[in-house]
Amino acid sequence: MGKAMGWAAAVGLVLAVAAGCGAPTQRSVNAKLQSQMQALADKNYKSTATMTVQMDNGAQTYYIETWYDGPDVYLIKLGDDQKNINQVIVKNQTGMFIVSPSLQKVFRFNGNWAQNQGHIYLYNQILQQILAGDHVKMKHTGDAWTFDMPVTPKNDVVSQERVTIDPKTLHPRQVVLYDGDGKAMVTIKFTQFRTGVRFDESDFNPQKIADSGTKQTMADVSDPDFGYVRPDIDGLGDRLQALIDTRDQDTVILRYSGSHAFTLSEQRPSPGDSGLADAQLVDLYGVPALYDGSGDSKRLVWLHDGVEFGLASQDLSLEQMESLAVSTLDQVGK
Repeated sequence: MGKAMGWAAAVGLVLAVAAGCGAPTQRSVNAKLQSQMQALADKNYKSTATMTVQMDNGAQTYYIETWYDGPDVYLIKLGDDQKNINQVIVKNQTGMFIVSPSLQKVFRFNGNWAQNQGHIYLYNQILQQILAGDHVKMKHTGDAWTFDMPVTPKNDVVSQERVTIDPKTLHPRQVVLYDGDGKAMVTIKFTQFRTGVRFDESDFNPQKIADSGTKQTMADVSDPDFGYVRPDIDGLGDRLQALIDTRDQDTVILRYSGSHAFTLSEQRPSPGDSGLADAQLVDLYGVPALYDGSGDSKRLVWLHDGVEFGLASQDLSLEQMESLAVSTLDQVGK
């Protein structure tokens, strides 16, 4: 009898050890991620990544560099595949800004972008999305943890998100956004993640960042090759009603009529500060844009290839305006 009880106890111990060495539960993983998220607010971090965005005419690749000074100060540098920084998103104690160093342009805006679309650039917000989500599915595959969840907030471009994390370091590896058919539309691959970084308050000064760019000369501003692009209006049923071409003044205005009437302006921006008090940041995945829907005429503003675009309409939804804006990104001015 004693031997039988001893054998049963030994078997139970082996099974308990085996169970303890099995795949981690989502609850235990969430506890680790919660601790990591809290630690980042004290340790701060820098990360670099590449982002590939699938477009109708191919793929666009961007460079991303994020500086996070917890708990709520950060900047995100967005550049091309050669790491030339085109725009910087800044959140500091005085507000939120989009900065173009090369154009020495600063836009001020409002909103909780980091908690919505912007979370894919900020690892602490990625963790927040995982921990707060009601429909998150975790898998332990080899040397990685993957988390599948619906995109928040919903939009017409992407519907599902997959985050991959290194279980040993708890550092991010990859974020992928999928469309409704399961096609990868946006892929962010983290190439470096470093904690324990110290920053100066001046690192997050938008005017200092703007002044760090190479100043434009008058020859740059009056570039005779300044062209314009036409948005893709397929599906809207509109037509180009008027083209006001004043390229000698570095401005082109396109007016479209129909059931989805809108006006698109394209101009060389002047250096300085611009305040859009009611605007919120929307992400065109690699190109930030400011949306102001507070008036009768909604407005979307973005910078690309040294040109400031302004889209205004009483008829278009935000999703339609974003679609029109994205259609201009992979074009060359006429």
